[in-house]
Amino acid sequence: MSARGACGECRRWQLNWTCCRVGLLRRGTRLRRRADDKDHISALPDDILLQILARLGCARAAANTSLLSRRWRGLWTRSPELTFHMITPDQLNAALGRIVRPAGSLRIFIPDHHVLSPDRISSLLAAVAPLAPAELAVEIHAGKRGSRDVDAVELPCFDRTASLRLHFAPRLRLPPAGNFTALESLSFVSCHMALGDLLPRCPCLRKLRLSCWLFDSVTIHSPSLQELDVFAAVQLQRVDILAPMLKKLKFTAINGINNAFFLSLSAPLVDDLSWRCHARSTSDRFGVLWRMWSLILKTPEHLEHTLVTDSRENTRLQPQHRSHGDILLLDIGTTDNLGDVAWTIEQEISRILVGNLSVLELKIATRGHFYGAMVLDLLRLCTSIQELKVELNRYEERKECSVNCHCEQPNNWKDQIISLTGLKEVEIDGCKGEEHEIGLLKVLLICAEMLERVTINLSRNVSRSCSAYLELPSVLKAHPSVKFNIYRWCGDQVLFE
Repeated sequence: MSARGACGECRRWQLNWTCCRVGLLRRGTRLRRRADDKDHISALPDDILLQILARLGCARAAANTSLLSRRWRGLWTRSPELTFHMITPDQLNAALGRIVRPAGSLRIFIPDHHVLSPDRISSLLAAVAPLAPAELAVEIHAGKRGSRDVDAVELPCFDRTASLRLHFAPRLRLPPAGNFTALESLSFVSCHMALGDLLPRCPCLRKLRLSCWLFDSVTIHSPSLQELDVFAAVQLQRVDILAPMLKKLKFTAINGINNAFFLSLSAPLVDDLSWRCHARSTSDRFGVLWRMWSLILKTPEHLEHTLVTDSRENTRLQPQHRSHGDILLLDIGTTDNLGDVAWTIEQEISRILVGNLSVLELKIATRGHFYGAMVLDLLRLCTSIQELKVELNRYEERKECSVNCHCEQPNNWKDQIISLTGLKEVEIDGCKGEEHEIGLLKVLLICAEMLERVTINLSRNVSRSCSAYLELPSVLKAHPSVKFNIYRWCGDQVLFE
């Protein structure tokens, strides 16, 4: 596979890559074998030599071994693993025509300065299909022009391919007939098609990954699917998943969901769930505006999922039958700008189950404001938790509220009682030792009768005259059954005599 036909940009990249530069250097700089040197490697069996070529990780480097001796000529065409990178489309077509069929693992990466039309991509895939690679990965920078029908890439039928990964922009169009009977793993990156037409043709599909999904609707019905990973780059309106064999689900919506969002999920065997969503909610009931920026639900234990619709016709995800519970992570901070807020924090959390959580983790950017009332309000939605973690920015510049600030509203929040019968552990990281933080701790100690452990990590520059140092000794004495671990920001434990 010579450099003839390569563009100048590709050639510059090839000269900088150790695996590609062989064959491009001047003859005076190449290594020469002495006449009395014995070539022991070439005497090895073909199977071992092919494994050596596969470990090179570069089809150009494998092809350049033909320069060693006649023994190596053409051997690369039988390599079980070939990776093409920094290659022009014309060079690629020529190289594919020399590969001995069937191929093993085939990876194609055409540099992004070569922008291919959908027709050219279709032609390239058609040249790959007869090779029947067991694993195929194609990464191409594609251009868009014309109508959607013209821009569609024709996807041939890879009837012997077990793993397929496609990375380019246009839509995909399936052939009128043919099934992907051997396909077990499928990955789309910035590449889209009608899944309702594709998935029924993949009876053995086990893994499906959709990255940079650009449609507001995701519909996946598959009787064989076991792992699903969806990364949506647009605001979602509808998610419909029907997968009776699904065990692992990872769902990320970086632009959140819209007001009319509809969720339908039927996956009774899921035991590994990660639901990540950009949040668009706020609350102004605590004197200042608190906005929730992200919501993450993780389920480490076995559960079943059912679709629940309440009297207001709101659809939410409800896990059931778990041995311990789920982990809910919320990123919340004060804000001066509502932005694209759509609903309240309570409404957004209500779209998922909050009654049987095991762990509640709160990452809070206070900007100097009180946060106790807001935290207690969230705990009302999560009364079944066993562990509470509050993470504050311990390096945040200390700010003082204005004289007229109402961030401690309502005034009676320290007198509130919440039933937290399952709460056993509380951890506050970045505590500034202020009076309202100790007030929150006192409320938690009263509400959580089964509390066993409290860990407090103080932030930097906490004065020994603050409320933490003044009040915590009496708090510890009042609750002898609770084990307290209090640390300075440097990690040294604070010991109260």
